[in-house]
Amino acid sequence: MWVWRKMQKVRWSERRTNEEVLEMVDEKRSLMDRIIRSKKKWIGHIVRGDGLLKEVIEGRMDGKRPRGRRRIGFLNVIN
Repeated sequence: MWVWRKMQKVRWSERRTNEEVLEMVDEKRSLMDRIIRSKKKWIGHIVRGDGLLKEVIEGRMDGKRPRGRRRIGFLNVIN
């Protein structure tokens, strides 16, 4: 949930910290959730179109697979 949806009316003259305001609305900061959400939105944007970037992200490239351990793909990071 976004903080401004349940934001209290806190005046700037009250001199409250961000942590205090987030505590008042029972919200916590979650940087990783925000990063993953933006990655998902970007992937959705790319996958809708046709092009080389879509093929690279989905891993559809011709040729032999390289030896050794597989690399972590962009889509594997987003769960």
